[in-house]
Amino acid sequence: MPHPQAASAACLEPQSADIPTPISINPLELLADIAVAVTASSSTQSPESTEMSTVVSQLKAENATLRQQVAQLQSELTIRHQCLKFADIQDDTQTVSFFTGLPDKATFCVVRDLLARFPLQYHSEWNVSVDTLSLSEQLLLTLMKLRLRLKNLHLATHFGISTGTVTNVFITIISALYDILYVGIMCNTIPSQRKNAQCLPLCFTQFPNCRIIIDCTEISVDKAENLKMRCTTYSNYKSRTTLKALVGVSPNGVIVFVSDLYGGSTSDKQIVQNCNLFAYLEAGDMLMADKGFNIRQVLPSGVTLNIPSFLYNGQFTKEEILHNKSIASARIHVERAIQRIKLFSILDHVPASLRQHADKIFKVCACLTNFQTPILAETESAFQFSSDFICFGK
Repeated sequence: MPHPQAASAACLEPQSADIPTPISINPLELLADIAVAVTASSSTQSPESTEMSTVVSQLKAENATLRQQVAQLQSELTIRHQCLKFADIQDDTQTVSFFTGLPDKATFCVVRDLLARFPLQYHSEWNVSVDTLSLSEQLLLTLMKLRLRLKNLHLATHFGISTGTVTNVFITIISALYDILYVGIMCNTIPSQRKNAQCLPLCFTQFPNCRIIIDCTEISVDKAENLKMRCTTYSNYKSRTTLKALVGVSPNGVIVFVSDLYGGSTSDKQIVQNCNLFAYLEAGDMLMADKGFNIRQVLPSGVTLNIPSFLYNGQFTKEEILHNKSIASARIHVERAIQRIKLFSILDHVPASLRQHADKIFKVCACLTNFQTPILAETESAFQFSSDFICFGK
């Protein structure tokens, strides 16, 4: 009989016949086999699987394109948020006046609302850059160029657009303002003596029949390439090439007449005769001007001219001194009006690129001047305007 411990030990010994022999596996060979299997599988794909793979590839390509577009739009949006908007300055009256030449936010909104009434016909073809600017921003851009004479690149940087778009917007808004403010409001509306009497300043009590006060002004312009045009624009008075216009104000200081621009060599008398001013004057009207406007011989019948007395015999009489003083106190308002027009710095010098638009630019600046506070405080109550009705005390 075997010993119990020996039997127990025999039970604990491994049974080599029941345990499988370990298999030796090479990882590289296994990967190669998998690759061969995958290749074989892909080569035997069904048409449905092939079509699905094509769709996936197309979706990946579209996804990549959309990601690029999103990145570009995000970049443009970042620039857009950095651009100047009227909302950024509207609450500061001094800043609004500095950038636009208009007295405050309310006045800016009146001009913008007038523009909004009419469809804009853009100078150049419509483009995406213009579409990104609101009407307020387009008007702000235009007024900034008029008021500050900023370069196109400067404005393009401010508004996040191209220089070509700046030109497109500027010429378009200038043309629209010309049609609305000059053709629609100022042109052909010189106030009558009766209307002038409703808001006649004290300095005009001696001249109750004065219809309009006139004076000429000149603005610098680039020399023309054409020799004849260069001679026409050369001003002996300014000793440079200029453009010249006649400006007329009513007794209450409001600009009511602006002529076309003439060459700087044109005399004051020639401009008065050719600018169609006489068509608005009636018998009994009085025209006030500087002594350089010696135009009595060309005035319409019944229209009188009041200019300062000329010096004879080396000394003015007492009556002439008083007469000249009273005219000077009344006539100075046309000079103040012209000074306000020239606060629009674009009139400091008109480059050749804007020569064909100079007429409209000058007249728009004159019209915008009427939106400022009145020259004479005593007539302020007669000066009112809104987007529904505009009255310049006429």
